[in-house]
Amino acid sequence: MAKVEMIKGVLYILNVVYAVLGLVTAATGIWFFVQLQEFVTLRNTNHYLLDYRVYWPQVAPWLFILLGLFVMMVALCGYCGANKESRGLLGIYAIFLILIVIGQVITATLIFVFVDGEDTDRFIKDTVYDGYYNSQSNPDVFKSFGRIERKLRCCGANDARDYRSFRNDLPLSCCQDSYYRATCDFTDKEANERLGCAKVAAVYTKIISSSVAGASLIISLIEIVGVVLAWKLFNSLREVEHYITERKEGETEC
Repeated sequence: MAKVEMIKGVLYILNVVYAVLGLVTAATGIWFFVQLQEFVTLRNTNHYLLDYRVYWPQVAPWLFILLGLFVMMVALCGYCGANKESRGLLGIYAIFLILIVIGQVITATLIFVFVDGEDTDRFIKDTVYDGYYNSQSNPDVFKSFGRIERKLRCCGANDARDYRSFRNDLPLSCCQDSYYRATCDFTDKEANERLGCAKVAAVYTKIISSSVAGASLIISLIEIVGVVLAWKLFNSLREVEHYITERKEGETEC
């Protein structure tokens, strides 16, 4: 029984960790989706009425969200299975945990393969370029694009020279690292040295996607430990049940 209690205790801790990691994964997916939408909403929708393609930066956040929610539900199942010493719940838990590990490996592999491809670069750059050109005629989009420039510390779609085509000076968003402090009050030197938002956004998209995919692979290794412990507890409970059954059959009532 001491062995069973020890395995149960470790499973309690692991499933709390799984639940937290699942919550973090889902929250990261939501955050990634919100950041991406900030760019997508700048586009001129008329240009994309007939574009039904789905790009990996649009798919990746949903994969992380669904995976994170699934991990939390499976963690709850494992916690209840260990708490109630239910072999049925532990069996279901182990099977689903194996499916999660397989799903994480497949998802991470696909992200590493496709997010770093030309299609992703084209999607991000086209989105930024379209938002930039849309900002020239739409004041609301211009303000939104300025917020992106401040956040990413970039200037223009390609670089600061983009603004020379329709205005005499650079917008303040190219010279600010916050809403209140300008870093190039007397010269445009820093703004001219900043990269274009298309390049910066493409690099950040790859870094974020690859980081979360790498974290998913690390989490999958931790989940394999949970599968092993669930299987050990499953077998230990079977041995205990078998021992109790044999004892009842062999004992005599006084």
